[in-house]
Amino acid sequence: MLTDTSRDRARWKDLTDEELMLRVQGGETDCYDVLVERYKNRLFNYLLRLTGNRDEAEEFAQEALVKGYIHAEKYKTIAKFSTWLYTIATNLVRNRVRSRSRAPQIVSLWSRVFGDGEEERVIDIPDAQRSPEEAINDNELSDAINAAIQRIPEKYRTSFVLREINELSYEEIAAVTGLKLGTVRSRINRARNHFRQLIAQVLEKGIDF
Repeated sequence: MLTDTSRDRARWKDLTDEELMLRVQGGETDCYDVLVERYKNRLFNYLLRLTGNRDEAEEFAQEALVKGYIHAEKYKTIAKFSTWLYTIATNLVRNRVRSRSRAPQIVSLWSRVFGDGEEERVIDIPDAQRSPEEAINDNELSDAINAAIQRIPEKYRTSFVLREINELSYEEIAAVTGLKLGTVRSRINRARNHFRQLIAQVLEKGIDF
């Protein structure tokens, strides 16, 4: 037999993020549990790629979700909940970086470069079902790509990751970073150019970083 809470949670799963936040603001605080389940993994993965440290990524993800709950009354439905949450998480990383006076390390499993168009994917995630030999090659290439990403100027890097990894729209990235839309486009294009130039040395000439 379903309890009242179980019935509520089953019903809440059909609500949008924004509808859930309105309910949280209205006093149905248990609704936030549904949002935590929806976003805890994707938020952790984003922060892991941004920081390169699993412990820090977990810490930032938990802190961002807690802040989202504590400051729920500040959320306005004019913005997507995901954008608001990513903004909180990104600011946490920025503040930590400022306190350490160093740039975050970005780690990913990117392994391919293709396309020149603005909307084409610069990179793709490798197939997990690889032979041992292919996996070794992918790991080596992944290390080289990570090195290239870390050499992208910091001011361009966050927008690049939000676009290429999280596939946020330019408008959403502008909301997360607080940059103008034209600046977001410019920074992503500059980051892509940096990335292509750096990784081309590995793909074409086999030069180590």
